[in-house]
Amino acid sequence: MSLPTPHDEDGPAEVLLPQEMLAQFSTVNVCAPMVRYSKLAFRQLVSQYETHITTTPMMLAKEFSRSAIARDSDFSTNSLERGTFYMDEIRRAAPVVELDDSYEPRGILETPRRRKRKVRGSLIVQFAANDGQQLADAAELVKPWVDGIDLNCGCPQKWAYQEGIGCALLRKPELVRDLVRSTKQRVGWDFPVSVKIRVDPDLTLTNELVRTAIAAGADVLTVHGRTRHQASSAHPVNLDSLAFAVECAKGDIPCMANGDVFTLEDAEETRRRCNVRGVMSARGLLANPALFAGHSQTPLSAISEFTRLSTSLGLIYPLFHRHVSYMLESHLPRKRDRTYFNSLSSHAGVMDYLEEEMGLELKSGGKATGLETPLTTLSL
Repeated sequence: MSLPTPHDEDGPAEVLLPQEMLAQFSTVNVCAPMVRYSKLAFRQLVSQYETHITTTPMMLAKEFSRSAIARDSDFSTNSLERGTFYMDEIRRAAPVVELDDSYEPRGILETPRRRKRKVRGSLIVQFAANDGQQLADAAELVKPWVDGIDLNCGCPQKWAYQEGIGCALLRKPELVRDLVRSTKQRVGWDFPVSVKIRVDPDLTLTNELVRTAIAAGADVLTVHGRTRHQASSAHPVNLDSLAFAVECAKGDIPCMANGDVFTLEDAEETRRRCNVRGVMSARGLLANPALFAGHSQTPLSAISEFTRLSTSLGLIYPLFHRHVSYMLESHLPRKRDRTYFNSLSSHAGVMDYLEEEMGLELKSGGKATGLETPLTTLSL
């Protein structure tokens, strides 16, 4: 499904802050930060299928702020990756006075009224940090290229916890406060800073963390409905705990929900149960980048587009191969077919398979779509 460019016959798209999108529209779809996987080619693909906000993989603020090599390796963007969308705005109609049989006013009803607005998508960079100056340095470097940064307080990996980042921050609300404030003071209070957390087994600690992050100046809260000890593969998301964390925000800032969103129906159920407008998906989008557009499996046209983007943007083969393998899972019900595809060892082998076995007519890579912009000029 192709989308209009930011400047077509309808005029330019609105450019909104992420928190403005979440406050003004009924449905906001988000690509989660994924280690290795949510790089430019994949972000640009999902933005063609109703994914309104995309997030980079988690990057270490310490390394990003001090190493030009790390910046060039970890982050690139281009002029078209965000996409353009026609989004449903929630508005309130004029109050309607309801009369009973005595013609006395019985109450005032307000009926939601929607209209579509043309909006440019948003790009968020996620950082892991435990030092305010390092996070502020990284945010200052990346600020011209993105629409906000996100502080990772949810990575459950053992190495991250031992380094004092990710989930290690869940029970350190004062440190989270200092990280948010230091960044805001450096880059400006109008530059969006969001915080992504997991729920705590002790929900009183979740409440404390949420209220502290908001008081520090966080603009958006994202909640993953698992604890740091619960693996996604073994534990279903706890929507009740997730909803509790959202309630802790008391409507002071917009919230997004994350966990077990594999279909459009999952997204709508999460919105309803957790009372949020923003829903984030990770594994669901890996398997089906078009899930937010209502597709039940990855369209073959999306796989064709991904091969073009990967070739033009220089995505390394191991990542390209894994992405396509995820996208093909629903198309390859036989184990032997999946095993054969996983054994392919080159771009040419994958391309031949897609053309000969899947019937794809692959587009030529050509030049990169838009101007790819690595951060080589931002070395310290």
